[in-house]
Amino acid sequence: MNLVIDVGNTRLKYAFFHLGEMRIKGVGMEELFRTITDVRKEHEVHVFLSGSGKIEEDLRTRLRREAVFWLEASPGLLLPLEIGYNTPVTLGFDRIAICTAARRIYPAGRLLVIDTGTAFTYNYVENGVFLGGNISPGLEMRFRALHAFTEKLPYVEARGTCTDCGRDTEQAIRNGVVNGMVFEVKGYIDDFFRYTSEGQVVITGGSLCLLEKLQGERIHFEESLGMIGLNDILEFNKKSK
Repeated sequence: MNLVIDVGNTRLKYAFFHLGEMRIKGVGMEELFRTITDVRKEHEVHVFLSGSGKIEEDLRTRLRREAVFWLEASPGLLLPLEIGYNTPVTLGFDRIAICTAARRIYPAGRLLVIDTGTAFTYNYVENGVFLGGNISPGLEMRFRALHAFTEKLPYVEARGTCTDCGRDTEQAIRNGVVNGMVFEVKGYIDDFFRYTSEGQVVITGGSLCLLEKLQGERIHFEESLGMIGLNDILEFNKKSK
């Protein structure tokens, strides 16, 4: 089985794939190694380790001991996606992964691939080439920034009802941050469709539930897009060996 691991800014996520289908997914290192122990009773494990966060050497060492085939994200890694970015060394592998998966779902034409994670990324792909994109603060970052950079504004969580007009400070902050995020994403989508008649939008990340009102025929939501992309890259490298 293929095991792909994404060490993010806030947590470790993993998924096991068999014959291209995700069979198991989870969060956290302890749970990961318990699952590896169970899987190895019946399957060899092929591992791909990637991370936008810091990867501890202990994690790397333990995983390598479990792996029959080992792959780690690094500059120069073989990719099923051509990189047209001016600074490929600084390009986050999370962005490469989601664009790889989106391209498999929609192999031709133009794509806008949006990740609503710790940071929001807006990524453009055309005919298998990653062209670049933009980065903005994620939802939690926006809430924390309002509290951290002002004297009196409280920290507010995203959970709760949003309205058009806040009748108290907590509601005003939640409305401003959540609705502002939705307007930002919608603005990118509208701008993308303004310039392409055959493009497709693919959205992933932790804020998907807040974007359901944007669903449409050419807007595809995929919660596990990053993990699917990592598995595609692992398969591509296994076949290239």
